[in-house]
Amino acid sequence: MKTSFSLRFFFSLAVAIAAGYALYASLHWPFRTALFPRVIGVPLLVLSAVEMLLCLAAPGRERKGHAVDFEMTTDVEPLVARKRTLAIFSWTLGFLLLILLSGFTLAVPLFVFLYLKVAGKEGWRLTLLLTVVSWIFMEGLFTWLLHLPFPEGWIFSLWR
Repeated sequence: MKTSFSLRFFFSLAVAIAAGYALYASLHWPFRTALFPRVIGVPLLVLSAVEMLLCLAAPGRERKGHAVDFEMTTDVEPLVARKRTLAIFSWTLGFLLLILLSGFTLAVPLFVFLYLKVAGKEGWRLTLLLTVVSWIFMEGLFTWLLHLPFPEGWIFSLWR
């Protein structure tokens, strides 16, 4: 039986190596620190190994069709689509900048507020309600419940 290594096989091998390294690196970490890489790494390693075995078992057989049928929309003008794409990228980069400057705990509710008011043009009641809910979620889940405070942003670290 002739085996030919496909691009799928090498991609699965790269994923398996990355997952294996994450598991190896987390061996001597404290339990809480190592929990996330282990929870993600074990299934990722198993699934990538299964994919490599499938590639080796049926080397000539390619899958038919696509996982997702993707077709560009035809009812939106290209200029409008470009503006929308630029706006989404700008909001994403702005969120990342907010995280760097102010830290996650403040950036998430601030981003929710700004996005709902500026891009969503929502009313004050809904905007303030969702901003408070996002702040309670960030503080409640990560700081109070899990005791995993996020690092402070650059502004607050320079302030001290």
